[in-house]
Amino acid sequence: APMQRLRSSISIPWLAASVVIVLAIWCNSMVPGSDSSEISHGVLAMVQGFLVDLGLPASWVSNFIIRKMAHFTEYAALGVSVSAALDRHAHLDCARVLSIVSTVLIAASLDEVIQLFVPGRCGQVADVLLDCVGAITGVAASSFVRRRMAKRSIS
Repeated sequence: APMQRLRSSISIPWLAASVVIVLAIWCNSMVPGSDSSEISHGVLAMVQGFLVDLGLPASWVSNFIIRKMAHFTEYAALGVSVSAALDRHAHLDCARVLSIVSTVLIAASLDEVIQLFVPGRCGQVADVLLDCVGAITGVAASSFVRRRMAKRSIS
């Protein structure tokens, strides 16, 4: 019965979005280390330039921070989409939470395994943990917003 309720509450559009996000993440992981580093250094330059333009200190932003923020952000987006896909009605119960956590943990773990086979890249358990924190943040934000919207539509 719990699995049947879970299946009946799956959102196909959000499920498709989740698949697209996972594929984008995994494609990013297949970029060789030198190219990936070049991309993150480009983002670093943009962020530092933006901060300088605002009159804010920029030297504290490093390539390490940019790369870790990328992990967090892409998995927060995945958390939002997986949560919306598997918990369409914002009724987090044990089966849904387990499904969401399992999905994200598998995606993050495979992401790091992919990197083991890409020149200049390495898989890191710490990144899986960071990915999961990002996903949990996305799930929490998504659930909060969807519950608030549901309450407003009832009122």
